[in-house]
Amino acid sequence: MKFFCDDSVTLFHGDCLEVLAGLPDGSVDSVVTDPPYGLAFMGNRWDTFSAVEFQAWCGLWAAECLRVLKPGGHMLAFGGTRTFHRLAVAVEDAGFEIRDSIAWLHSQGFPKGGNLKPAFEPVVVGRKRLAEKTVSANVSRFGTGLLNVEASRIATVDAFGGGSKGSSGFVDGYAHDGWVAGAEGGRWPANVILDESQAAALDLQSGVSKSSGVINRWDDGAKPFGGGAGHEYTSVRGVADEGGASRFFYTAKANKRERPVVSGVTHPTVKPLALMQYLVRLVTPLGGVVLEPFAGSGATVEAAILEGFDVIAVEREESYLPLVVERVKRAKGLMVEE
Repeated sequence: MKFFCDDSVTLFHGDCLEVLAGLPDGSVDSVVTDPPYGLAFMGNRWDTFSAVEFQAWCGLWAAECLRVLKPGGHMLAFGGTRTFHRLAVAVEDAGFEIRDSIAWLHSQGFPKGGNLKPAFEPVVVGRKRLAEKTVSANVSRFGTGLLNVEASRIATVDAFGGGSKGSSGFVDGYAHDGWVAGAEGGRWPANVILDESQAAALDLQSGVSKSSGVINRWDDGAKPFGGGAGHEYTSVRGVADEGGASRFFYTAKANKRERPVVSGVTHPTVKPLALMQYLVRLVTPLGGVVLEPFAGSGATVEAAILEGFDVIAVEREESYLPLVVERVKRAKGLMVEE
């Protein structure tokens, strides 16, 4: 049932399989979710599965996500390092194309049962198959099929006077493959994301390096080892700057006050708001609808609101629902920060 609803947010209280079954086919633009990892985290019953049960369960909700996504829509789903293979197989078997994975490197994990300390969490990147013959035709019809690279570039300060994050939309009206990354818009997004501590650690190891700002390619846009007859191999402007190696990756900086607490209740697994804003921005077209089947404390919900998207969220645990509502009110300026 609906627990909260306004002009841009719909929050359901219930099991995601039951709630998603009531949503229309092709009704959302992206899925960004942080589901249970099947690790019995802190003894929580909602995270307790056997390996086989976990994979089967992931296949069920992934299939529902596939159905409600528009053709070409992307899904980003976090996983745990010990069970990510089960998640990825389930997502693929449900019908998604596995497009990539993203590694979020962080320092907030802690060892359990003699295992290594977890310092990264993988994210599976899946895409619903296109309904049109080309990506551009699918984008024209449904608005989905491409990553929003221009709104997700990594900000730079470079010798050419750039430094902005980049505007939404696509370079020259279509998606480039990454070899042409104009300095004004920032660097092409990578499949590694850092938190502040990991960025500092990487810079300590790498020291200071300098980018020349020159990218070699064929004048038809092909990669350096490609090209065709009648085309010249040339150099184009890239990003010229210097600094630590972390500047090549997006760094999510957490706000110390962003973890909600209502009546003494908190959520044990909360992703940084900046991280979730970056991810919803990466896979959601302008004016799109984000689906989060496992709302938890509401990080994805708040991120979607702040990025200007509508959002549909589902949470089974009743005690966490007020946390999500608090985030909604905060994102919309309906509550006063202490």
